[in-house]
Amino acid sequence: MPCVAGIDVGTGFTKAVLVDGESEGESGRVEWSTLGRGMVKTGAYLEEAAERALDLALREAGRDRRDIVYIATTGFGRYAVGFRDVQITEITSGARGARWFFPEATAVLDIGNQSTRAIRLDARGRVSAFKMNEKCAAGSGSFLMRAAKYLQIEVEEIGELSLRATCPQPISSVCAVLAETEIINHVSAGAAIEDIVRGIHNSLADRAALLLRRVGVGSDGVRSPQLVFIGGVARQRGMIAALEERLSMPVRVPPQCEFTCALGAALLGLHRWRKLRSESSS
Repeated sequence: MPCVAGIDVGTGFTKAVLVDGESEGESGRVEWSTLGRGMVKTGAYLEEAAERALDLALREAGRDRRDIVYIATTGFGRYAVGFRDVQITEITSGARGARWFFPEATAVLDIGNQSTRAIRLDARGRVSAFKMNEKCAAGSGSFLMRAAKYLQIEVEEIGELSLRATCPQPISSVCAVLAETEIINHVSAGAAIEDIVRGIHNSLADRAALLLRRVGVGSDGVRSPQLVFIGGVARQRGMIAALEERLSMPVRVPPQCEFTCALGAALLGLHRWRKLRSESSS
């Protein structure tokens, strides 16, 4: 049976998702539980990472490479995958994936390893405006990884530790290097790890809120936004809590949120493949 692959080649991790070419009905839905998924660290060899992630997705789906009829790539390394059929920006694929999970979504926040993206959607789910962080990695997921390494905790612990904070410590620098100095100062002053971590989450949330305002989310343009939070950082419950506090609105997170862009690319690739097949048969 034919299947379509979406591959998100990110700076930190490469994700692949498979969708069945025959599984999407008139409602435009695909059962998430039936998808094959794979994720590997990206490293320096982008096409190799895409191959490995795709192989994992095929293995999970019980398919082989001959079943793939179309491949769509997204992410910063999307052009490096020579076996792709089409490349799609992470803005477009992220919006498509988020809207699939939450059809009423009006805004998307994507915090990845090196960048943060705020996206506003129109009534049809299309991108109407977007902004990306312009400063430094202090506004993205890689800063959390470096902070975890310095604090000698696992990245997977950050989200729960943040929820236990009683006195969040301010992290005000927009430069990652200076922000790390602030963390060192807090440690030297005897601040609790939980409070430092929540301060980091609050800092990321402040920067995300600024980007969202710049695309009109929370302003008169979008009075009651339905915000979807995607990317690996969305797995951290403390970050979700910080965003909801700063934005004064609920934040929706898809299951397997780090695969949302790859899923969006696969769905867009599926649509394009069906269109090409229809045109060739007419």
